[in-house]
Amino acid sequence: MTEAVTAPFAVVERTDLVPRCPHCDESLPAVYARARGVPLGQGRTLMYFCPNCLKVLGFAQGRMI
Repeated sequence: MTEAVTAPFAVVERTDLVPRCPHCDESLPAVYARARGVPLGQGRTLMYFCPNCLKVLGFAQGRMI
């Protein structure tokens, strides 16, 4: 087995850059989101998608306790 190596990791906020969609390569000044479910109990699932090509960029799940 190999031993895990811990490397420093930093999150840097960059307001001067605009990300690009990995599907259509258009700039993403905004991302659309669509939710399903209620925030209590089972939780709420969010889907994020590109406003240009409407392809899915990712999912998130959250729950209020």
